Amino acid sequence: MSKRGLEAVDTDEDPINWRQDGADVTLYDETNRDAWIQVTFEAGVSPEHRLFMICDDCGAVFAQRTKPGHGTVCGDCGATFDH
Repeated sequence: MSKRGLEAVDTDEDPINWRQDGADVTLYDETNRDAWIQVTFEAGVSPEHRLFMICDDCGAVFAQRTKPGHGTVCGDCGATFDH
């Protein structure tokens, strides 16, 4: 499990509206019916097509901002993965 704690953050930004239906998550704007995206999470997607890195050892989830190279290191537990 991830060792990161939960921390309350006060912000003046608008909240993000979302709903989950199984493996699908929909982000939407309540004031604009046309402003929404739907994302489906699928196991087994190759690393170059993932939006997030999920550590198999500790379960930590990280945004994947670039196409991965030949390996990845988990920022929480330090596990290494070859691609």
